[in-house]
Amino acid sequence: MNRIDLPFVDYQYPAGKGPPGLFMLVGEAPGKDEVKQGMPFVGRSGKLLDKNLQEAGLERGQCLVANVFRYQPPGNKVGHFFLSNRAAEAVGEKLAVEFGKFGGKSVRALFAAELEYLKKTIAEKKPKVIVTLGATPLWALTGLGGIVALRGKLQECRFVPGIPVIPTFHPSYILRGNWAAEPLFQKDLAESRKILMA
Repeated sequence: MNRIDLPFVDYQYPAGKGPPGLFMLVGEAPGKDEVKQGMPFVGRSGKLLDKNLQEAGLERGQCLVANVFRYQPPGNKVGHFFLSNRAAEAVGEKLAVEFGKFGGKSVRALFAAELEYLKKTIAEKKPKVIVTLGATPLWALTGLGGIVALRGKLQECRFVPGIPVIPTFHPSYILRGNWAAEPLFQKDLAESRKILMA
């Protein structure tokens, strides 16, 4: 398989003049609402994100909003983009092992261009701070796992050293009944804004 036949949603680039530096948000992959509207983070997750951005003093229209993968995975399962060595060997598929393991699996070579595109975008746009929303973007931008342990703890972008990364929860995690995480999510956005405005 060398052709990707999945719904595609590109990044949302900032509109108009914003803060002194670029604020970047990175999620996992688009869902059905995003595909329908052609933008990342719409629907319930987008509304929760927008509300918390505003409470942190940020306007979404001034942010670069991206996903690690611009393709909607079947069943909205991000695991579609990864395979174990054994599974890849069984189906004769190549893996992009240079990006490291995520949950014991490597990204399928077919989707490695998505990580390269994210890397290129970060290198070109040079955001002042990046907020990763969930485990997948935490891994993509830092090579690390463990969103619960690392949320709110400053990391460095592995694609462009020197760019700070603040990991936090994905809005969908909060919407699945984890409402106690929302104040932490809000705090992480507020801390990221401080870096942006410094």
